Amino acid sequence: MGGEDSERNLAEEHEKKEVKSQVHSVEVNVDQGDDTVQVFDSNLPKTVSLLHGPNGSKLYLVGTAHFSLESQEDVSKVIRTVKPHIVVVELCRSRSSILRLDEKTIEEEACNLSFAKMKEIVRENGFLQGMMNILLLSVSAQLTRDLGMAPGGEFRRAFQEVKKIPGCMLHFGDRPIHITLNRALAVLSWWQRLRLAYSLVFENHTFTKADVEQFKESDLLASILKKMSTEFPEIGEVFIRERDLYLTFSLQSAVSCGFYNEANVCQPTVAVGVVGIGHTPGIKELWMKVSDEDVQPILVIEHKKSRGIVKKTIIVGGAALLCYQISKRVNFGSVFNELIHWLRH
Repeated sequence: MGGEDSERNLAEEHEKKEVKSQVHSVEVNVDQGDDTVQVFDSNLPKTVSLLHGPNGSKLYLVGTAHFSLESQEDVSKVIRTVKPHIVVVELCRSRSSILRLDEKTIEEEACNLSFAKMKEIVRENGFLQGMMNILLLSVSAQLTRDLGMAPGGEFRRAFQEVKKIPGCMLHFGDRPIHITLNRALAVLSWWQRLRLAYSLVFENHTFTKADVEQFKESDLLASILKKMSTEFPEIGEVFIRERDLYLTFSLQSAVSCGFYNEANVCQPTVAVGVVGIGHTPGIKELWMKVSDEDVQPILVIEHKKSRGIVKKTIIVGGAALLCYQISKRVNFGSVFNELIHWLRH
């Protein structure tokens, strides 16, 4: 399969109304290098787990730190050695642009969040979800500045390695981000939302490159979410546990695919999963236990009842303060005044 097929495969994702394991029959010409792979299997890097699926299929689950050069090297080593039929990454289609942008562009976009971009995010996602997106972007921007590295390098590395292997597919394995954010907001009360936003903006999340490598044992972003889960247990359920379930289902679907060699013989599927290391314990626990019936409920977006005027006033006032703090964090002081002007009109 050529470059065009790889681009088409980037558009694949689980649909909200129907998430099923499908069997793909794809002609491939991949020499697995059995001896090399057997040696590799017996000496896996400490961040890699080998899971077995149906019909002799295998999944190499690579746990990564999202801001780590070492994690990028781990991804390259695994893919180059096992030459998989399919690689599943912890991204959804709406975040696919991270694969095509270079590090410099991503760093610039993360550190220079413009008012126009903020306005577009709010318009597309609604005020509360839009503000949550902006808050998460601002935290990501600070991490990018602190570490001098843009997030998602391991996914870009996986994408580059996939293009070097004839017939290899790349699949988006994460739940659509808008569903995750909507469900996270839905489980929180209006007061909890303000408290969460306050903690994202006002707490100092400062990390060094040495800190990131220490987080090889526990992913950096997952650790932040775990800390938040102490105060907001519902957040941990949505961002970690539910996504463990969804990612596991995606990975199970990947090893259930059928791939044929030049002799038209179906080969046992070899898959590589690239996920934050914070998800690996949950995926290993759930492996080959997740069904369609388990996934459907976590794709539903629940809507809360409308709020009274007092609550709305408090929320708007709190949001205005958050906008001001975000404007200071991303270094464009005029954004607050522009945003207030826009809200008034």
